[in-house]
Amino acid sequence: MTKNTCQNGFTLVEVLFALAIFSIGLLAIIGMTTMTIKSNYMSKNLTTAVHLAQNKLDELKAGAYEDIDAGSETDLDSQEEAGGGIFDRSVTVTTSTAPDYKTVEVIVSWPDPEPRQVVMKTIIAQ
Repeated sequence: MTKNTCQNGFTLVEVLFALAIFSIGLLAIIGMTTMTIKSNYMSKNLTTAVHLAQNKLDELKAGAYEDIDAGSETDLDSQEEAGGGIFDRSVTVTTSTAPDYKTVEVIVSWPDPEPRQVVMKTIIAQ
């Protein structure tokens, strides 16, 4: 009587090797996903900061020349409401004469986790 010694299937070593390769690939995908999430969060904050700075410059340009003054606001959110956000906005105004104009600098800063800022400058003539 002869026994059939041909068996189909995988050995334990082959299965462990395949699991090791799969695990390394999975860890790489998790690392890329984490980096993508952090980058999206940083991009969102940068876009919001640019929006806050540009809105303040537009507001100052649209108003009366005499009303352009320095100031600051803290804890702004993306809708420019104070108290619930992470953004601080400060305005510096330098007045020049002959001809009359004001140099306006708007700085929006926030922690991300290290401090970051956006600076925009413009000149507004009388």
